[in-house]
Amino acid sequence: MIRKIVDFMITPETVEATAGLRQVKSLFFEREQDCFPVIDEGQVVGVLSWQDTMRAHPNRIAADAMSGNFTYVEPDMPLWRARELMEQDRLSALLVCEHDVLKGIVTPTVIKQELGKHTDLLTGLYRTDYLYYNALKLMASGQEISMVFADIDNFGEINKQYGHVKGDLILKEFGALLQAHTPPGAILCRYGGDEFITLMTCSREDITTLANDLRQIVAGYHFPDTIPVTMSVGVATAGRVSDRSLSHGRLLASLINKASLASTAAKKDSSGLKTLEQTIDSESA
Repeated sequence: MIRKIVDFMITPETVEATAGLRQVKSLFFEREQDCFPVIDEGQVVGVLSWQDTMRAHPNRIAADAMSGNFTYVEPDMPLWRARELMEQDRLSALLVCEHDVLKGIVTPTVIKQELGKHTDLLTGLYRTDYLYYNALKLMASGQEISMVFADIDNFGEINKQYGHVKGDLILKEFGALLQAHTPPGAILCRYGGDEFITLMTCSREDITTLANDLRQIVAGYHFPDTIPVTMSVGVATAGRVSDRSLSHGRLLASLINKASLASTAAKKDSSGLKTLEQTIDSESA
């Protein structure tokens, strides 16, 4: 489910430290690679980006223009961790090594292209891969997690009555509305279709309050053509995992499933509150 560097890294072309920059510049176009590891006596001594060559005199060699803005990573590093590392340390490249052998290279351009595949084009929100990565990271650090599973009521009927173009506008505004009212530090993604998930580290009481607030905000919002839009909400929480043998992935799947079931049950709730709660722990996962 979670993409790893090995899934999208590019096979690295290298340049010798003594290579002239005029020669190297032509390689950028020939290889369609925006950063090259620089080799001296068989060892990586730096990386050379297109920007590095533009800042240096064309008569210089690679060793004169290269930078040390890189680090070595393992092939199984998740995409999202690679992005964090790249931004945090302002790196020009991640060099992927396995058993001390250079296997691939990841650059900011590669990261940007890969992230685009995990962004929902309609709403601009990340898809489930981002949710899974952050949830598993929080669980691995021993934190409690809670989620709101939001599902637009009768969205199929909205599409039938008003058309898919209006339906898409509603999804776009619905996502923007949730995002505008998502607390700092929370993770919001489009789970699929008309379903959205908000992930937080908070108590059951706080996540239930957020769910109620979001439901009321959506109900009071004026969507295109004054189309009435409401949503059903399911809330699920998971405590700290004390059983180290328990799979975080299994627990997370159970959490999402129970939040989804709670949302479905909320649609049948006659009170109009449309918020039900499910709590799971390591024993019930």
